[in-house]
Amino acid sequence: MRLVRYNPLRDLQKMERDLDKIWDNNWGLLPSLTDLTTMDLYEESGKLVAEVSLPNFKKDEVKVTADEGMLEISAEHQEKKEDKDKRRYYFRESSNRYLRRVTLPEGTKTDEVEAEFKDGVLKVSMPTAKPARIEAKSVPIK
Repeated sequence: MRLVRYNPLRDLQKMERDLDKIWDNNWGLLPSLTDLTTMDLYEESGKLVAEVSLPNFKKDEVKVTADEGMLEISAEHQEKKEDKDKRRYYFRESSNRYLRRVTLPEGTKTDEVEAEFKDGVLKVSMPTAKPARIEAKSVPIK
């Protein structure tokens, strides 16, 4: 039998990790909208392209902002439904929000951003400048 040194904080550390898992996952009930949406970031033909899946959002509910090396994509959808009959009254209100901020690489031209929203997918593209090449310099030794 192997002896293990007793650590009185081990149980507290395990409990802290377990609580972090619960809080990070919306109390373990439902996945958040950020968990359900995907974002792909890639370079294509000299442009940086971000594709975000935003199901159930409309074009006018999505906002894209690019400023000083930061790309921000936000969306908000609110829905209200009311139904009245002689015997019942039904009222439902729901709201979904999405926010994602991405730091852009140096040389990305944020003043020439283009965005397209089609079939629940937002495609944002912006040109990137090629980094200036630094020439090697010979240094004389004295």
